[in-house]
Amino acid sequence: MEHAVKIPAARYVEGRFERHRPLLRLVKPASPHSAAATRFAETCAAIGGTTMLHDLMPDVVTISFGARTDVICQRLRKRGWDFVGTGDWQGERVLGVSFAGDRRANRTADDLVDALILVVGELEVAETRIW
Repeated sequence: MEHAVKIPAARYVEGRFERHRPLLRLVKPASPHSAAATRFAETCAAIGGTTMLHDLMPDVVTISFGARTDVICQRLRKRGWDFVGTGDWQGERVLGVSFAGDRRANRTADDLVDALILVVGELEVAETRIW
């Protein structure tokens, strides 16, 4: 996504800067955090039984897996995903993931999606298996 940014134009004339009207240029965002969060959110939305709840910031994803939210978070944390946490939003349990400050946000989002798919798959197998 591109954003319009005004950049003042100036030129050096006879030992001083002479200012002109600002130019309007399109500038792409420098941070990959928002793209990583969007990609992660889109993948989570494709997993059955999920609800995207609240758009906090461009680099934060808040999602509910219903009654399985806490179990999914615990299993992700056991696999080393320490920045994944749970909370409550409007009476519903949610899983929160922030990609802020992550230099490798896109790679992190892809790896977290892989781990999440494995965890959800394990839970679905356990729920459907006749013991």
